[in-house]
Amino acid sequence: MKRQLILWISALAFSTLFYKQDLGINMFIFAIIAVVTVFFARKEVFKRTDMRIATLIYLMTSLFVFTNHSALAIFMSFITFIVFAGTISGTKNAIYIQGISGLYQSLLGALHYYMSPKKERKAATPQKKRDYGFILLCVLLVTGLPIIFASLYSQINPIFEKWIAVIDLSFINISWLLMTGMGYVLLNNITAPASLQMLTDADSALRQDMTEVSISETQEPVLHKEQLLGSLVIGVLNALILFFLVVDIWYVTNTPLRHAPELSKTVHEGVGALIASIVIAITLIIILFRGSLNFYKNSHRLRILTYIWIILNIILVLVTFFKNYIYITDFGLTYKRIGVLIYLTLCVAGLITTYLKVAYRKNIYYLIRFNARIVFMVIVLMSSFSWSREITRYNLSQVARPDLNYLETMGRNHIDLLYAFAKAYPEKFSYTSMENIERRHTSHLENLENETWQSATLQGIKYKNKP
Repeated sequence: MKRQLILWISALAFSTLFYKQDLGINMFIFAIIAVVTVFFARKEVFKRTDMRIATLIYLMTSLFVFTNHSALAIFMSFITFIVFAGTISGTKNAIYIQGISGLYQSLLGALHYYMSPKKERKAATPQKKRDYGFILLCVLLVTGLPIIFASLYSQINPIFEKWIAVIDLSFINISWLLMTGMGYVLLNNITAPASLQMLTDADSALRQDMTEVSISETQEPVLHKEQLLGSLVIGVLNALILFFLVVDIWYVTNTPLRHAPELSKTVHEGVGALIASIVIAITLIIILFRGSLNFYKNSHRLRILTYIWIILNIILVLVTFFKNYIYITDFGLTYKRIGVLIYLTLCVAGLITTYLKVAYRKNIYYLIRFNARIVFMVIVLMSSFSWSREITRYNLSQVARPDLNYLETMGRNHIDLLYAFAKAYPEKFSYTSMENIERRHTSHLENLENETWQSATLQGIKYKNKP
């Protein structure tokens, strides 16, 4: 009974938070409600470290919806909810397995539980003293069927129709009730013991460490040839990348990269080629260290050359970081330039995890699993910023000639900053631009005025309280 009471209270809170509301602080409040509901229903799962981490990340991204109100924050709040739901039943699974399990749990958790064999249900939860499902069914039938039959009878007899018409049921909001029911189903699903056991067990069974093998005398000549070939290939590539780094660093330090087309070519086109070269490099390393060569006693030279190649690739990424920094300093921030920073960060992460794979004799599953978590965490951190505001703030304050046309094409989160700048420097804008900015700013103010407490955002609160 206690669980059902908590679920219905949480469901009512769900409909109160989201019925005919925009997304704002309601996402964070619901995240707290979801966590508390799961805690009371399945307290034991919070003893696990991975569950506590998933909970913290979900709460963080939901808070970002209030503080930033960016599309990325809203998207990541939904994604982290799914991961949170998947972590309830999945133990130490890969992030993508948790995502699949979370989607299943959110949509079919309760159905899975009630359709599971009785012995599994007894093992998951103590035997109930009362059949609350039967009680709920009785309530629905006793209240629902008379309404249906009364409606039918009113069509048969005009006097009965007049009597029924006297009863005013306009106070019943069907949409709100459906929203409450949806909240109940969602919370009931994530609190029900359910998991894709076959999938989670298969993922847990996959080893990340390579199994050490004994190398026979017949294998040694083959492995000797492999490590010799690998050493020659990696050695030549080391020499090539070293020569390229010398030329590239000389080019950056001696050539005034101050023209937009030149910088665009060396950064954006260069990043594509850089990512391709790093993917090929990591693939080659995976092929070389795919099996017995990891345990060959004379592979020390190949390992050293591989580590050098990884370090040189990281230096190459850092040089590209510097080029992008020059581009941003001279011409301002854009979504594309921020994307370049993300790609380069992930490249460094991929190279470091490749080093760990070789140094600690890990397999390719380790690379996939570890890098998937890195990508997930990078996107979570990116959602902590309102990038439209950060781009506008930086470009208007740090760039001598900001691209105002670009700033006008972005979303509405930054329109107050652009409006304030346009009012201060009207000579920088055309009449059409000024008119467009004023119209968008007025629309933005109207939206803030109509903002309810459920959909409140930090930006809206600050703007309303602005003197």
